[in-house]
Amino acid sequence: MQWPDSLVAEIAERRCIVFLGAGASAGCIDPATESRPPSWKKLLQDALETVRDQNIHELANGFIEREQYLDAAELIFSRLEAADARAFFRARFDTPRYQKSEIHELVLELDPKITITTNYDQIYDDYCARGDARDGYSIRRYYEDTVLDEIRSTARLVLKAHGCITDTSKMVLTRSQYFHARSKYPGFFSILDSLFLVNTLLFIGYSLSDPDIGLVLESAQLSVPSRHPHYALVPAGRHPAITQAIRNTYNVRLLEYNTPDGDHSEGISALRELRDLVNSYRATYS
Repeated sequence: MQWPDSLVAEIAERRCIVFLGAGASAGCIDPATESRPPSWKKLLQDALETVRDQNIHELANGFIEREQYLDAAELIFSRLEAADARAFFRARFDTPRYQKSEIHELVLELDPKITITTNYDQIYDDYCARGDARDGYSIRRYYEDTVLDEIRSTARLVLKAHGCITDTSKMVLTRSQYFHARSKYPGFFSILDSLFLVNTLLFIGYSLSDPDIGLVLESAQLSVPSRHPHYALVPAGRHPAITQAIRNTYNVRLLEYNTPDGDHSEGISALRELRDLVNSYRATYS
């Protein structure tokens, strides 16, 4: 896979925002239990097991199979008490002691000014706080009022666009929670709109299926079209028509890697190459 020279320059000069999705945490393991953070689908399937209403099971399973995850989440979590939902999320994202993945290490080595994530776990957050960049990183959630101050500061920043396991009541998962977050915290989403408009984005471990982020990308493309695309490192296999639709709708160019037998090592190798290219650029032009 060939990394575009323009993207290497954008990252090296810290004009690129790295966007981390669930795939970045998929390779993390809790050594004690050998468990991994759940995908969105697995999370909903596990939550559905706690619901006793069989009618909900049938409807929610149908939504999950059709990848209508927002609707499935709405059905499932409308049946769970807040305390039960909190215990459920903590058992999957807080109690396990997941170790960082190589993807997390490589992203930190890219050293972007801003990293955005929709992940609820704190794996990357903790790694930034405890690693070599300990004194230079701030972690902010969508509902905190100091996001803009941190963006304007010299500190590196991790933005939790859908909340965090630290406060399960403000995690964004269902359709109504998406609406509530946007209506109650419009300032954050205005900032997100602006960041998406004036920066290059590199999506890593992200499927581009999140309707909230898709809306921001689509809005940016409609309001001020640009010949400079965003990028997403993704497994190969999409039909060319889908690839072109993503480019036309979101202005995202897909950088594809092969996954024989579900092995994502080629994607990680590509990230290693990107790190080396970025370091070489900084050594040459700094």
